[in-house]
Amino acid sequence: MPFHLSKSNLESKPKVSNHNNAGKLKNENATLYLIVYKDIIKSIFKGVKVIEYRECTDYWKKRLVDKPYTRLRITNGYGNDTRPYVLMKYQGYDIVDRNGTPHYAIPINRELWLEQRTTIGGKITKC
Repeated sequence: MPFHLSKSNLESKPKVSNHNNAGKLKNENATLYLIVYKDIIKSIFKGVKVIEYRECTDYWKKRLVDKPYTRLRITNGYGNDTRPYVLMKYQGYDIVDRNGTPHYAIPINRELWLEQRTTIGGKITKC
C-alpha cells in the first residue's frame, strides 16, 4: 500500500513494516490467541470441552499452518486483561471432518494447562 501525504502523516513519522518477516513468529513463547463465547469457556473450565475447532479457511490456515506456537490462550471475549482465560501448552492440531467440512482440531485438555482465570477480574491460578 503506497504511503500518501496528509496533515497527520506530516506531523508523525510513517510506520515502516518489514515484509520479509510478515507472518513470522518472533520468540520461543509465541502464543496463539483464540476468542470464545462465555458458554464455551465455561465448558472448557468444567472439562467437558477438550478440543477447540476452527474451520479450515484461508484465515485460519494463515494463523495455524507452519507456525511454531508454544502456547495457546483461550479467552472469553475481547477486551482488557481482566477477562476469563486459560493459558496452556500448544500441541498443534489435527484436521478432522465435522459435518462434511474440514476443521482444525486443537487439543485443549487440562493436562496442557499452565494458568487460568475463571471469572472477570478474578485471581489468576497456576495449574
